[in-house]
Amino acid sequence: MKLSCCAGLASFVPPTVDAKQLDTTSIYRSKLEKAPAVLKTLSDAGCDFFEFGVGMLCPESPKALFEEFKSIIAAFPLKAKCFNSFIPANLKITGPNVDKTILNDYVAQAAERTSEIGGEVIVFGSGGARGIPEGFSHHKAHDQILEFLNIAAQHARQHKVTIAIEPLNRMETNIINSVEEAAQYADEVALPEIKVLVDFYHLMVEKEPFDHIVATGNRIAHVHVADTDRLYPGSGQYDYRGFAQSLASAGYKGRISVECNFRDFDKEVPQSIHFLRKIFP
Repeated sequence: MKLSCCAGLASFVPPTVDAKQLDTTSIYRSKLEKAPAVLKTLSDAGCDFFEFGVGMLCPESPKALFEEFKSIIAAFPLKAKCFNSFIPANLKITGPNVDKTILNDYVAQAAERTSEIGGEVIVFGSGGARGIPEGFSHHKAHDQILEFLNIAAQHARQHKVTIAIEPLNRMETNIINSVEEAAQYADEVALPEIKVLVDFYHLMVEKEPFDHIVATGNRIAHVHVADTDRLYPGSGQYDYRGFAQSLASAGYKGRISVECNFRDFDKEVPQSIHFLRKIFP
């Protein structure tokens, strides 16, 4: 397995317990200033790749800012293979206020810029964007998500990128709350660019059985992990051995990223990678 930790920059991970998010400001320039130190920590910890939030690609901004980001990551030998937090909450995918033109332009830019720096996977969690507004038809929302995924697949195909549908627990969104449901959406779209992400934290919160991972099989494109209370792997009581066996039974041999609330990023990143190397040799 290839291992890394989500950089925390431009991601939407909600804080849990007394954890502090690495990314505490929405000002892009401050994110760029943090990036070199974050990348050095990940490199020094022995990560195999980098994972950032799509916001670091500036899909809604002029390309000059993106070029600054490119120049920063070019100084490091590892590549940014995965991007999470696809669609911001203010850019709706479901409900009565979907602006298809803006959404299409955003996805097109995100896919193009992901590919430009060697990215291969975009994670579609985006609970705020896809969450069904109160009183809105669940059936219509389902169709809207399918329409979005078909549009995303077109752009992904053009740039040789995969979109991985991420199940989120019910505290974060009210649709696609299980690996099983994510796989159903992937099957409905039935395009090779649309696959599934398995997130250990959300799986445990929803008490979803490991059997659903096995059943998802080759539709799995990426994996996120955390531990109890969404803290770093090895700090809690999650059954990592059972989780690893389910991934092996599904035939998954790809990338795994730690997506958690780090309380001490520089210390806990190497601890996470060391722990995961023992679980996924």
